Amino acid sequence: MTQQVLVYFMTSLILVSAEDVKYFLKGQDIHFMPSISERPIESIWVHNENEVVWFTGAEEDVASSYKNRITLDRVSAELTIKNATYEDSGDYLLEMNINNELATLLYRIEVIDKVSKPNISCEMSDTKQATLVCSTESKHPHLLKLKWSSPGKEQTGPNLTITVRNEDDDQVYRCDVSNPLTNETASFTAKDCFPGKRSEDRRIVILNCTFILVIICCCILFRKCQRLKVSKKRDENTSFLDQVLTLPSNHNKKRKKRNSGLNVSTEDKEMDSEGAMLLTASVHARTSSSPISHNITELSGSRRRSNSWSGIISTHERNVHLKKKNDFSERIITN
Repeated sequence: MTQQVLVYFMTSLILVSAEDVKYFLKGQDIHFMPSISERPIESIWVHNENEVVWFTGAEEDVASSYKNRITLDRVSAELTIKNATYEDSGDYLLEMNINNELATLLYRIEVIDKVSKPNISCEMSDTKQATLVCSTESKHPHLLKLKWSSPGKEQTGPNLTITVRNEDDDQVYRCDVSNPLTNETASFTAKDCFPGKRSEDRRIVILNCTFILVIICCCILFRKCQRLKVSKKRDENTSFLDQVLTLPSNHNKKRKKRNSGLNVSTEDKEMDSEGAMLLTASVHARTSSSPISHNITELSGSRRRSNSWSGIISTHERNVHLKKKNDFSERIITN
């Protein structure tokens, strides 16, 4: 028994001093792959002196805190812990009984988080000198490495002293932050050390955007007003047209009463046609320029001339009819 304990102590001591720490990201799976030559008779995994799982070739016993979180290969003793947390960090010891001899393997694990994007601030010491400070949040700050880089220059550490030429200095400095598994980078321009200049630039941008928005709103309102005017004018013209179109209807009713069933004469048809032409010309005169008024005057004169000619033609027809009637009467008397 003393010999077994001594072997265990010496083996553990050698492994602890030789085994490097292995890092895993939070949420990843931790996979242990022990290298053994023979199948163990009995084995146990221990985490920080707390049992994880005991197993033989035929059975196993998992601790309550690890149930549904681990998978185990009883032949090779490989162990996988799912969805790693910060609490899974620490030492993992595998004790095996191989041919009635004790063998041990030790693993040191640390679960870490991803590196956050760094933040860069500027502290002005005078008008030309400034100190850039690179910082980030982490649960494991001891694992972080910070490095500054600029054209032709690199420097480690969170602080970097720079020379600022003027408020328009566009020199770019980069801060790289890393841990054993991830890294992030942020950039900083020298002219950003002048907060007043940045505030003025932001104010100018805001004013320009406001001015553009005002111009757009004015254009929209102007277009709406123009559409309202056009719509109102269209409604007025439609109302006037409706009033004018009712006149021929009243005129036709009076004519029907006067004719009492007789056919409409040629003169009446001409009057209706001319009346329609006058109505159309009147509508155009209201919605267009003065030349239409001149056309209406000419159309009215034409109608008066047409009426006089119609009167002459009607008198001639009556004379011809009377003459034919007299000739017919004389022939009857003679016979």
